[in-house]
Amino acid sequence: MKKVLNQIRAKLLRTPSYIKDYYKKNIVILLLILCVPSLLIGTAIYFFGARHLKDEMIATHKEQINNQVAYIDSQMRSLEVNLSYWSHEKLFRTDLDQINFQDQYQLAEEITGSLFSKQNGNSLIERISLFINSEAPAVFNPQFRWIDQQDLTDYQRYIWQEDAFYWERNYLKTDADDHLFPLALVKNIPSFYRLDDGNRASFIIELNHQAVLQMIDGLSLSSEGFSFIIDKHSGMIISSDEKSSQFFDEVLIHQGLVNGSFTTDWDGTNYSVTSGTISRVNADWLYMSVVPISFITEPINRLSKTIVIISLVGLCLSFGIATMTFRSIYRPIEKILELFKGSSSSKRKDDAFNVVESNWNKLNTEKEVLEDHVHALNEKLISNFFFQLIEGFLEDQSELELRLRLKQYQIELDQHYIVYLDIETINKKQQNSIIKCMEEIFSSSYHVIYFNDHFAGVVFIFSDQTKHEEQLNRLYSIIKEDSKYETTVMYLSQSVQKLTDLTDVVEQIRQKKYKKHVYTETVLITMPATIKTMEKSGDIYPFEKEQQILVSIESADIDQTIMLVNEFITILCEYDDRAIQYSFIQLYGSIQSRILKEGFYPFELFESKNVLKEFMHTYDMDCLKEILIDTVIKPFIKAMQNKSISKQDYLVRKVIDYIHDHYMYDISLEECADELGLNSYTLSKLFKHEKGINFIDYLTTYRLDKAKQLLVETSMKIQEISVAVGYRHSYFNRIFKKQTNMTPGQYRNTHQSLHWGEMSNL
Repeated sequence: MKKVLNQIRAKLLRTPSYIKDYYKKNIVILLLILCVPSLLIGTAIYFFGARHLKDEMIATHKEQINNQVAYIDSQMRSLEVNLSYWSHEKLFRTDLDQINFQDQYQLAEEITGSLFSKQNGNSLIERISLFINSEAPAVFNPQFRWIDQQDLTDYQRYIWQEDAFYWERNYLKTDADDHLFPLALVKNIPSFYRLDDGNRASFIIELNHQAVLQMIDGLSLSSEGFSFIIDKHSGMIISSDEKSSQFFDEVLIHQGLVNGSFTTDWDGTNYSVTSGTISRVNADWLYMSVVPISFITEPINRLSKTIVIISLVGLCLSFGIATMTFRSIYRPIEKILELFKGSSSSKRKDDAFNVVESNWNKLNTEKEVLEDHVHALNEKLISNFFFQLIEGFLEDQSELELRLRLKQYQIELDQHYIVYLDIETINKKQQNSIIKCMEEIFSSSYHVIYFNDHFAGVVFIFSDQTKHEEQLNRLYSIIKEDSKYETTVMYLSQSVQKLTDLTDVVEQIRQKKYKKHVYTETVLITMPATIKTMEKSGDIYPFEKEQQILVSIESADIDQTIMLVNEFITILCEYDDRAIQYSFIQLYGSIQSRILKEGFYPFELFESKNVLKEFMHTYDMDCLKEILIDTVIKPFIKAMQNKSISKQDYLVRKVIDYIHDHYMYDISLEECADELGLNSYTLSKLFKHEKGINFIDYLTTYRLDKAKQLLVETSMKIQEISVAVGYRHSYFNRIFKKQTNMTPGQYRNTHQSLHWGEMSNL
């Protein structure tokens, strides 16, 4: 039966030879057409797509690392320049090793205040120390203290170095100082009195751990990667990731420390490694940025290999199928064609192409995100450059150096003008709307600096002044006519061609804003081409009014103090509006000097606020006044009042104790005042305020109470009792009768019998 069925089946499926050849030829062609393109696509993806993607990622990574390295280099260079400048200040050029700071306490306070200001003025500085190598070694860090023998060796390591300016291991770091960066910047100051030409003092700057590690972590642009810095002199590895030491031991020790870029396989992952050297004063730092690449390219490689394998299998099948009975496979041909379009059997192949498409879309999206990120990062670096420039942090650099730095961000200033626009809005939303409106108007290059939610600065770089003025007027018209912008005040600086002049024109705008009027509508204030110099002769700072303010603060009269501050501001505005900010800083310095003399610690009194920094970054008269009164004066007056109350209680208790111990002698108010180091008027007023009666009344009452006790409880003669309580006999009788309306003898007769009766009952 089975044999019969097979014969029937063979007869039904038998195909004529011409049909067989036709089908065989077309099937082979069909399979070749379907398999060869997929084979070519898989090969192209594998040999060109993945490799191009890898090279592009490495190039992008390297470019961004160079930008971050430039930023780190600029921050460290700024720190070195500042330290070099500080070491030449007049306060530190004296022969510090020859000074007795116990006698020269005023100089010690000035040094402490200066170091506090420098330490709080730079976020990279965790602690700044001034070590003085004298017969009695001492250190300011920033408070003054003597150095014991245990710490002296660590400090002298710095001062005995051959180099006067260098980076070194932080020998001062203890277990309690884990937040400090392990490297320190040292500047030695030579002595003019040492025969051995040794150094007399050292500036030691200890860096902030979090601030430096944040910059180092910026070298790694992937959450899967890590970065670190190696000090070539000490061999120290600095990183926030524990992988750094392991990578150094397992990879870099075998390959060697070299500058440049390379790829390596480590721990089952392919990494792109970029390294280079950051040259510092008397030190070289090798930076390493390690970013994984295999996790990006591996899906592409795996997919392309799968496509190639499937295509090769298809080619083999095309020849195998051609040798089979084509009549039996004729019916499935349409199904095979449908399968390649997305039916059940070949759905895996269709899904594979979807994977290719989705992965390419994903990679293109990631590429766009990276490009946007690079653009945003570059824009932030440019804005940060202009911020440092107008704030004066780059004043030590020449015009050529500034232009070269700006050229790194693809900005050329040849035959170009620079203008600064200060924008003051009522809120952050309005600020963002104006900046967005500028994107549609200005064709020239501009860079925005956000100071806070109300103030922003815009630096314009353009070559056509006429066109720029037209665009600026258009912006002003839109803001003025559109009610959604409400009140906006804009200050436009003069146009300059030098970057070094930008700081001056911005400062002119800021000082002009102190005397601003109350505007009810949008205005555009254009600064004049030149600023008139001060025509008024004499002092530009009201020292007499400053002394009145200090006296008013010491008297704790807050209303009088506020009135004097208003008069102080009025005088400043009459002289020159450019001196307002600096005069506030001068007044703050005088008040802080009084605070230190009164024994208060400004850091605690101001609740850890950096008041000097707030003054330097505030360009509004009301804000300056608010900082001075609410942050500085009121807490100081309150602290003095608390201290005064505590001192008054102590003095009154001392007077009462003195009366109780010396009432039997001839004592007086002047005598008590001399004992306490006060004048008699002050003591009398203080005693009356605290006890409610004056000094002599309290003394008289206490003496008579003692006399009454002796009259009742003893058999002493009245003359002896008068002497025992500090009176002459005749005067005692008179004052006793005045106070009790009876003589001492009458008082004894009246009360003594009652007293002894009570004693007998007991």
